[in-house]
Amino acid sequence: MKTLYKIALTLAFVVLNSNFAHSQTEREKGVKLFNEGKTSEAVAVLEKATKQTKTDAEAWNALGLAYTKQNAEKKAIKAFEKAVNINPQSSVYYTNLAYAYFLNNKLNKAQTASTKAIGIDPKNANAFYLRGAANVWEGDNESAIADADRAIAIDSDYSLAYNLKSDALLAKFGRRVSGGSKPIDEVNLLQLAKEVLEICLKSCQNNPNVKIQEERLDTLTVFHKYFSKNRDVELNAAPTAATLPVAATLPDPSVTPLKILSKPLPSYTDKARQDNVVGEVRLVVLFSETERVTHTLVLKGLGGGLTANAVKAARSIKFEPAMKDGKP
Repeated sequence: MKTLYKIALTLAFVVLNSNFAHSQTEREKGVKLFNEGKTSEAVAVLEKATKQTKTDAEAWNALGLAYTKQNAEKKAIKAFEKAVNINPQSSVYYTNLAYAYFLNNKLNKAQTASTKAIGIDPKNANAFYLRGAANVWEGDNESAIADADRAIAIDSDYSLAYNLKSDALLAKFGRRVSGGSKPIDEVNLLQLAKEVLEICLKSCQNNPNVKIQEERLDTLTVFHKYFSKNRDVELNAAPTAATLPVAATLPDPSVTPLKILSKPLPSYTDKARQDNVVGEVRLVVLFSETERVTHTLVLKGLGGGLTANAVKAARSIKFEPAMKDGKP
């Protein structure tokens, strides 16, 4: 999501600068400071500008962007709300408001603001992307895929939209296997998620997300091969006494199963606490013969940094690999 942040700000200020590049008001001074990376100074000047002229929508929008840069999402929301109330015909202002809502885990409001932005400008690729991102977190993967496709149709170089579609396909895979399907029966979704990233890596111009997409593609490729090869793998909940077979087959004496030595718990974050984020992160983890967790596949994530912490904890698991005839 950090990448979206940089792109959203860049696009928003293209619009701002085209409107008042040559004037010398407090608002323009604040924008200039922001563009120079002097965020704190920009906030001070823009706060002054909005007090001087409370009906300056562009000043409120610029202040919202500066607050967002400071990770002060609640202040950003109030500033963007001021901007859209003053000028409800700006698709850009509604898009920025949607992003602030999204960062603050107000997903329904993010969807509503994005939809309003699209209603004003049906070619607003950022708004489709944001609505799709909120749809993924809400579990509406089909709508997320549709929004990603619309964003790509508007801008075929919009690399984040390709990431969104790939993530939505993966989330769809995760929901189905969590519901009881075998991975082999849903492996085509992993194939589609791979293909989306491959298309962008080959054709997206000036793609700032190459490294991220290459890493995701590598992970998807590994798990696609694994699930395609191991047809009987299931990713359901751990078996209970009621579901265990009455008589077990004799174990293979040449095989020693994997042994977990330590499994650290993922830590909670201040951001998640602030946004009241609760729920479950669901991962598939590949235990390699090198005694390292080499790949993790996120089937269900959470905001507030919780998914990243879960992945970090998973990659810190210590274990002895399964052995066959004394070899890992």
